[in-house]
Formats: sequence, structure tokens, C-alpha cells
Amino acid sequence: MKRKTGNKDWISEQLCVPMARTCNLYCRYCQSPPRGEPAAPLKKVLAEIKRRRIGAVSLEGGGEPTAGGDLFEWVAALKKAGVRHFMLSTNGVALSDPEFCRKAVKEITYFTVNLPGTDEKTYAHATRSVKFPLAMKGLENLKALGAGDRIRLFHIIYRGNYRRLPAFADWTAGTLPDLAFVNFTFVRNAGRVDDSAEIVPRYPEVEPYLKLALGRLKLAGIRAVVQNFPLCRLKNFEGFSFEFHRWRRGDRVLEAGIAGKARCAACSRCRLEPACCGARTDYLRVHGRSELSASSLDPAAIKPEPFQ
Repeated sequence: MKRKTGNKDWISEQLCVPMARTCNLYCRYCQSPPRGEPAAPLKKVLAEIKRRRIGAVSLEGGGEPTAGGDLFEWVAALKKAGVRHFMLSTNGVALSDPEFCRKAVKEITYFTVNLPGTDEKTYAHATRSVKFPLAMKGLENLKALGAGDRIRLFHIIYRGNYRRLPAFADWTAGTLPDLAFVNFTFVRNAGRVDDSAEIVPRYPEVEPYLKLALGRLKLAGIRAVVQNFPLCRLKNFEGFSFEFHRWRRGDRVLEAGIAGKARCAACSRCRLEPACCGARTDYLRVHGRSELSASSLDPAAIKPEPFQ
């Protein structure tokens, strides 16, 4: 499968702009529910962009950026401030409108589409909505407009969908073979999750399904990463770790805004610790630390799986 190449250093240097203030779904695992207003006012964001000469932003926040009715107003203002590249974090529902989608394709560089399931039942359980057909139509519209290779699927793993990870991989390979990549992210215990074991599964439960999904995507020629999942639970699949990739290129292992690693005896003895997401305090509150183990593997010996 051919891939477009080019200088994408801007992806690592982009500024997260929390402009969303409401949402059109009510996801069970939402870690940052809407507050009714953007976390940062536009005026403040523009000032920071001009001061730091930011050229790329990721439009996201507590909620859905397309649900507030002002997405393109933000884009226009950010462009005037010097922004050239836009990544949109979206559930894709608004993209079901052909005209809205057409305009978005002209303005947005990459679409990070949060898709919790590829079947109606799983999607409905995750989002507590009946908007699965609209999400599918949004993806279909992006493909029809020639933006299929600008889609990045973001799949949050929680108790309601982890057994369907291999099916998710198969669907993706068959439906979106040219997409940029897939990001599997283990659910964070924050926001609506509220320490619920009914939402947060155990690492060992997820591990075999996740590895099978990663393997199937690799065989299909589709790039993938997994985030917020300890390296000790990814034996033989460590090269798919998002945090490992950040460590390898010299970035901070944990993204800005992510809580630091929890203290853990196993992690303190682990050679993989510098390149790992580590023990997560939010996970330990639900399931404890017995599933974490020290490894003697040197992270420099891990072969990275390409994902950009």
C-alpha cells in the first residue's frame, strides 16, 4: 500500500486548543465532559499563538468541537494569527452533513475521529446515542471527498468494546484501507468513569484482543499505536506503544496534561520504565498494581512499528 510522505514535524509541535464547550453524544467513558464554555477563550488562545508563533493546532476540548456552531469562526481567526495546519478531534457526526464536511475538508489537515465501535450495538452502548448511522456517513463523506488518507481513527478501549478489537481491526482494513493510522487508547479513569470497574477493564483481559487487533492491522498494511497501556503488558508488541515512540524521538513520554506516573515497586525495577506510560494512579484505584511486572528488556532494543 502506498503512503504519502512529507515533512510532518508540525504534528509534534502543535498546540492543543480546547475550544469545545458542548457535545452531541454522552459517552460513558468521557474523561472531560463539557462545561458549557471553552476551557480557554479565543482571545487568550490567539495571543499565545502569536507570541509563540504556533503554526499548527489540534482543535479539541471538553466535548465535540463541531457541536458549538462556531468551528469555522475559530479556524478563520486562528488562520489570521498564523496557523497553517489544523487537526480536528471529532466524533464525526457533524460530518454526515455533506456541505459541512466539504467545508471541513478544505480547512482541516487531519481528522482524528473518535469511533468506539463499528457495529450499532457497541456504538450505542459507548455513546448512549442512536447516531451510529451519522458517524458512518461522516466517514463515508470524508472518503468520497478524497480525504480518506487524512483520517486518524481514535478508539478508546473500555469494558464494553475490548472483545471486539479484532473485529474493529478487520472493519478498518476493509473500510478505510488508506487512513493515516489507528490510535488505540486505554480508557482513563476520569470524568464520567468515576472509578467504575464496569468501565475500566483489567490489562490482562484486554491484552490478547489488543495484540490480535494490532497484528491484523499490521498484516493489512495499516499503521497503529496503543496509548496508556504499560509496556510490560505488550510483550512482543512493544513497538506499537505511543509513549515508546515519544521516548524514542526525544519527546516527553507523557503528553502535556497527562498525570505523572504513580510509584510502583515493579516499575522502579523495570528497564522499560523510561519509555513507558508507567503505573497509572487512576487505574490503580480500580484494579491495584498486581498486574504490573518488571522487565529486563532494554527499550533501545525495541523495534518501532511505524505509525506516521
